[in-house]
Amino acid sequence: MSSANDNSPRLLGRREAASYLGIGESTFSLWVSTHKMPAAIAGTRKWDKKAIDAKLDAISGLDVANDNKEDEFEKWEREYGSGKTEGPSHGKKAPRKR
Repeated sequence: MSSANDNSPRLLGRREAASYLGIGESTFSLWVSTHKMPAAIAGTRKWDKKAIDAKLDAISGLDVANDNKEDEFEKWEREYGSGKTEGPSHGKKAPRKR
């Protein structure tokens, strides 16, 4: 189910957050204290469901933020690959030594 069609509340209490993850409240508390899960929103006792999802993705190796990140080879290939022959100078001639 996509989050656009999800009518459940985005902010969750400790019990709801634990249930959302399929773990016990004490386990959720332990995960929060060991930074496996995000802290509650400042000044509340509520957790953001999206923050929980992002943290779970990160510890599961499914970090969505890194999926779209260009790796060093892709950057090099974009800048210098694809049949380009200019190299790092981008077609400019090196200054002549005298």
